[in-house]
Amino acid sequence: MADKSYGQLLIEGIVRAIPWAIVFSLAFLITMKVFMGMLGQEVKKAIDLTARTAVNTAMDTALSSEVFPKIKQNTKEAIEYTAHTVNRELVAPYMKPTSAKK
Repeated sequence: MADKSYGQLLIEGIVRAIPWAIVFSLAFLITMKVFMGMLGQEVKKAIDLTARTAVNTAMDTALSSEVFPKIKQNTKEAIEYTAHTVNRELVAPYMKPTSAKK
């Protein structure tokens, strides 16, 4: 051991460590691939359940007795306002006044 320098000992240690690093890395990758394959399906199910639950909750909230009438009233008022504004600004200036008497 006295004839080998520290550089040679370091190189021998690195050369011995490289195959072990490759083996452990491959084992880790294979294990993670199997684990993610099993977990992936559960994640897909969880995402699907979350989306369905969110849609159902939103529909229940929108159609509840408190919210739906307000939405309906606001929509009605918005349509009426739009119709009056279009009539006043776009149609009224071009209409000829008609009289009831002839």
